[in-house]
Amino acid sequence: MERTHRRKLLATTGTGLAALGAGCLGGFGGEDDESDDAESPTEDGDSTGTATPLERWVPTSGSEELLFHYRDLTALETHEDALQPSVIEAVPTLPDGDSAAVVEDAADGTDAIDSVLRFGSEGVVGNVVVSGSFDPDALETDGDSSVGAFETFGRDDVSVAVSEETIVVSPADGADLEAILAAGIEGTDRRVDSHGNFAQLTDRLGDSTFLWGEYEGSDDGVGAAFSWELGAERATYSGIAVYADADGTDEFEDAMADRSADLTVETDGDVGVATRTVPIEEYEYRDLFAERGSQSTEPYAGVSLDTDRKPNAVVVIYHSSGTADRVEVRDESGVRVELTEVGQAETIEYESGTSATITVVAVSGGEESVLVTETVSF
Repeated sequence: MERTHRRKLLATTGTGLAALGAGCLGGFGGEDDESDDAESPTEDGDSTGTATPLERWVPTSGSEELLFHYRDLTALETHEDALQPSVIEAVPTLPDGDSAAVVEDAADGTDAIDSVLRFGSEGVVGNVVVSGSFDPDALETDGDSSVGAFETFGRDDVSVAVSEETIVVSPADGADLEAILAAGIEGTDRRVDSHGNFAQLTDRLGDSTFLWGEYEGSDDGVGAAFSWELGAERATYSGIAVYADADGTDEFEDAMADRSADLTVETDGDVGVATRTVPIEEYEYRDLFAERGSQSTEPYAGVSLDTDRKPNAVVVIYHSSGTADRVEVRDESGVRVELTEVGQAETIEYESGTSATITVVAVSGGEESVLVTETVSF
């Protein structure tokens, strides 16, 4: 089969699982990595100091479709001299929206901000957890309401909890502030403890410098996560997909196999992991979940086209929904298949000696955008 192609894979997956040109999931966070010695509670009252921010703060309640993003600004500063200047300029320090003003008021400059975690059902703009050094008195709280080391109050359309180390901001349509604090401070009702496949993702993500991901469903849900971990000499890019059952990893492994000579692909049960590292000086930052208003609002999704798996056929795999309601696969005859569930794979068959231009389109309401265009000849 001969083929030429043009690809445009947007937002949540960046280059997409199928076009993962650089990636590594370090396999951290497993039981073998944990110390037998319990850590002391932090000032914010968390007695589970081994939990990553993603594991610690995301509650079970809230949206069943979860988008999340994390950036470690302390690690970025540590490796600043080895990185391209454009990387330092591109990484946002403050979250956007109402939470930015809260953080600015409480922090003595952006250097006081160590990390930003965002999670919610719409572009990870909803709930925000920021760590650093803060002055709760600067927010003029009334001091009448508190949870542990946090003072809580309302501002405009958001609920806020602030301590000297952490700020939590929850919008009206986000997870309840009380639920976030219960997860973060008391370790109760955490999503990682109640949704098994979400734990599968977080088990393989540890000290990521930058992390983007999506998870849909409950215990046997599906999801994908992408991360960069910056080191002294190498930058490690990581991709994971978790499926409802082990059959999905067959699709993952097949789709990854021929993508890159130095891409390592492994599967474990219902989880697929693709890994690769690059010299740190070659790292380029791309915000896969761009801050609201900084990128087009066109719908996006994570998909892959596999034209090598079956003779005279194209296999389309739906990896993550992003902001799309569905994905349509079209050729000259019109819409051939629709994909509506993450993890769904569809096969389009053709006669020998024919050619077709395959176009994969993300659709949301009345809006649509082209994700992939590929011309195939059989």
